[in-house]
Amino acid sequence: MKWWLPSLTLLLLGFASCGGPEHSDTRVVVFGVDGLDPEMLQERIDRGLLPNFKALIESGAHFQSLQTSWPPQSPVAWSNFITGVNPGKHGLYDFIHVDRTNYGVKSSMVETEPTGLEMTLFGYDIPLTGGGSSSSRKFPAFWETLADAGVPTYVHRMPASFPLTETKATVYPDMGTPDLAGAASGISYLWTERPWQGKSLTGESYRVEVVEMNRRRPEMWLKWTKMYGPPLTILNVDDLREQMEEATANGDNERANRLAKEIERKQEVSVPVALMVDNTGDAPQLAVEIEGHFATAQLGEWSNWVKVEFSVMGGMMPISGYTRFRFLSAEPFEVYALPIQFDPFAPADVISMPEEASAELAEAIGPYIVQGFADAYKSYKAGLLDTPGFINESDMVVEERTRMMEFGLDQLEATGGLLFLYTGSLDMRSHMLWHCQDPLHPHQEPPGSYQGVPFSEQIDRIYTQVDKMLGEMMVRVQQMEAASGLPVELIVMSDHGFAPFRRKMHVNDWLVKEGYLVLKEGVHEAHSLALESDAEGHPILGSGDVDWSKTKAYCVGFNGIILNRKGREPEGIVTAEQVEPLLAEITGKLLALEDGGQPVFTAVVPASQVFHGPPEIANLAPDLQLGFNVGFGASDECAIGGVVGTWQDNVLLVDNDSRWSGSHLMDPELVRGTIITRSGRDFAKDPALEDITATLYSLFQVEPPASLDGQPLY
Repeated sequence: MKWWLPSLTLLLLGFASCGGPEHSDTRVVVFGVDGLDPEMLQERIDRGLLPNFKALIESGAHFQSLQTSWPPQSPVAWSNFITGVNPGKHGLYDFIHVDRTNYGVKSSMVETEPTGLEMTLFGYDIPLTGGGSSSSRKFPAFWETLADAGVPTYVHRMPASFPLTETKATVYPDMGTPDLAGAASGISYLWTERPWQGKSLTGESYRVEVVEMNRRRPEMWLKWTKMYGPPLTILNVDDLREQMEEATANGDNERANRLAKEIERKQEVSVPVALMVDNTGDAPQLAVEIEGHFATAQLGEWSNWVKVEFSVMGGMMPISGYTRFRFLSAEPFEVYALPIQFDPFAPADVISMPEEASAELAEAIGPYIVQGFADAYKSYKAGLLDTPGFINESDMVVEERTRMMEFGLDQLEATGGLLFLYTGSLDMRSHMLWHCQDPLHPHQEPPGSYQGVPFSEQIDRIYTQVDKMLGEMMVRVQQMEAASGLPVELIVMSDHGFAPFRRKMHVNDWLVKEGYLVLKEGVHEAHSLALESDAEGHPILGSGDVDWSKTKAYCVGFNGIILNRKGREPEGIVTAEQVEPLLAEITGKLLALEDGGQPVFTAVVPASQVFHGPPEIANLAPDLQLGFNVGFGASDECAIGGVVGTWQDNVLLVDNDSRWSGSHLMDPELVRGTIITRSGRDFAKDPALEDITATLYSLFQVEPPASLDGQPLY
């Protein structure tokens, strides 16, 4: 994030241009429900849980399953829909891509430009060129093309769309959008007097501080703490880095670690926070003060949004955000806080198109969760939140999306055109709460309930919440039709379905055992496959834990095996002539692999079979696509290039003892998505995500970009 650049003052809110907004007599609503499974949907309709879905289908809507992407991962699938093409043309193949310069990992959704020229001023390294980030998508988004053709287009949250590209459409990004600190899933906070794993802890997505409240004043308890903004990486610490590198080279790891902490301390951006418990009323109340901004919350409830302002570079560049607090317990004291969100009124990065749209939305619905992955799944997975706490936070997200839906429908009513609305809460609860309804899952917890609904029925409950949103949407659609005298098309869609995730495979360990991935002598496990870097950040060939001179294949990501190809990888050895027989050999072994009498894979296919596009894009795909059977998936460790070491004991699959218990990272045919079209017209083919995009172009009679893969469904 180039948050250090001066923010432009928003001089005008309202119209994006002096000519006023475009208008269209055609109106289309696309309701994108992440993870909406067609079989689970039908089963809940049959049980009478979803009256609005039932009414829509019985009114003549066309409902069937939808082809998802290879692989069936959200950033890939949504990118197929965004562009209308396969990954071989848009370039996103996984949540995680391998860094082909050093065998490390990088985001699939963002490309970061190296910093070029710098100017050192008052101890700060100010970038003059480079250092920015951009979308990794290589094909135009449908909203860009439609808006350029004069169609009013409103995209209310879209996965895999951050960083935003210039467009005449109104767009709010979702999955991939970071919090103010730059964390993709956000950094949440927990202050607790409970012995939380015995100590304070900072992870990639949370900060836990074990505290002791000052109770000397019975009527007002107090604890001072901090919240943190983006680190001040432009602060020049070259002298400390040189000392740290020297200590590392001399084997003085203790001094190197001490210097690393000193660098972190110097670049820290923080603000003091006073956490108080007011005992003067009938019940304890939380009061929070952040440098003149206040929040309050009753026990068990969320506070109001409160502004958090960070002073950077001696106050020359203030950075602001918003957060909310939940008062979990008075004795022992425990408070949870959302990750600090971008300030929609003065964002430190571009969080909407046009840039003033974030302020317009916040004026209408209040400050909102800007980051992607709004449901606090990582806090729940790590144990910061219990099951009721996770569902409670997710309910807040659903309520916020409902307000956003109403705002978007107002826009559509005024101008016509296209409205896309995305909700991800059904996906997150299916991931995190599957174990509650699955007695066969390895991860089990004591039963319980939230708002009178057993944990085992909470996935049912999120389906009913989505059904309620659909019902409110249908009312507005019918009102628009009555006012205009013209039909409004409504398309309900999902990117994939869902299945249990009970056993996880350490794919890199399997590759080590089979001799395709070779570790250096004496190395039995590795946290990363990456090469080491020199002082200038360049990879050092021959370094690291892997013997790349003997390695033929490796895994980075959740659904692919990558060949160590000569001319593509830094130390590649597999020649073009060896590729096909090597893929066939690995495929045969994987398809024969069983676990408890069940095949681990139902499909293993070469990339060339499912990805088609320009060689400079298609050739970067993982060479072998892994279609896991229901119940199976890749481990987190192998997805980031890890070798756990269990290959030594021939343990390649283990129980998935995690709250992350449902999944869709499997054979795409086993986790197909959902499509419902209100107009009820017959489809021209078995529908795929790309076909919905082509259908939108057809409905608005707009010429699509050249080489579109999708075909209009009607």
